[in-house]
Amino acid sequence: MRRISWLTAGLLLVLAVLAGCRDGVLSPPTSPALTPPGAAPVPMSLAPQGRPSLSLTGELPDSASVDFYVGPNGGVFYTGDHAVVFPAGSVCDPVTSSYGPGTWDAPCSPLQSSLRVHAEVRRRDGKTSVDFTPALRFVPSTSSSKWVWIVMFSPEARDATGDLSRFNILYAPTVGATTIDETVSDPTLRTYVDTSMGISLRRIKHFSAYEQGYGLGAGKTCDGTCPE
Repeated sequence: MRRISWLTAGLLLVLAVLAGCRDGVLSPPTSPALTPPGAAPVPMSLAPQGRPSLSLTGELPDSASVDFYVGPNGGVFYTGDHAVVFPAGSVCDPVTSSYGPGTWDAPCSPLQSSLRVHAEVRRRDGKTSVDFTPALRFVPSTSSSKWVWIVMFSPEARDATGDLSRFNILYAPTVGATTIDETVSDPTLRTYVDTSMGISLRRIKHFSAYEQGYGLGAGKTCDGTCPE
């Protein structure tokens, strides 16, 4: 089964009310001719207004195994010092939905019951990863308030200036696999970095592995059809 790695947030959270009905409008794919070769991480001030607002403390160990239950109402779930934010109605029902490259923007029926999710958090050689099971994808929407977000505690980002690529959050089919820069085909998946709070976050469309600490140049570039 495919997995997704994520970083989760610490113990203190301030979160705006999450919007939650099924949107039914697909996120339009960006034309490859108009898409830059990867959208580099940028300051949090450039993030869309619908993003979650979190304050993380980073008081937990670098490695953790976490189980949580997500249902129709969504929620904020912590994995170690990181977090995943689910608006209501944002998870596709894995029993009826497709999964895999090329399906991330396909319509799906939202999950109507609670589902157990397992996350493995690891930090090695300056790189942090969060690996999620089972494989899930999320209800497409053009509204950033209805996107699923991964939030990572990034203390080295505090007071950082200039190039923020070392705080990029990249997708990998499994932990340790070649990371993939998904912004090549969809700039809405760009990473935003809060250099005051030491936090990085980005939209995610599916669960596999998410890793930070590679820098923008280390991610494999693809058009959204990279193998799982």
